[in-house]
Amino acid sequence: QSLEAELERVTGQFQETRDRMRHLMRSNAEKFRQVWIVNEEEAKALIREALDAARIIQVQQLGIPWEEPHFWFLENVGPLGGRREKKEAMEVATELLEGG
Repeated sequence: QSLEAELERVTGQFQETRDRMRHLMRSNAEKFRQVWIVNEEEAKALIREALDAARIIQVQQLGIPWEEPHFWFLENVGPLGGRREKKEAMEVATELLEGG
């Protein structure tokens, strides 16, 4: 009986720890995304300033027609590579064992 009680206690602690880890992973992922977006906006603003300077130099100083280049990454919002999150091996194994 004492071993069963100990097993229940340890199993409960494991599940609680796992739940905390999942919560931390989600909140860290969201914080990362928010910081990424702020930095991305700042980088895009700097790129636009550089393009404006290039346009002014090309049109006013050199007298050459300006055609703004198309940069696909200026249309992107958020981390590159889609929204799929990488999972650790233990997390995948746990989900598989739980039938998920």
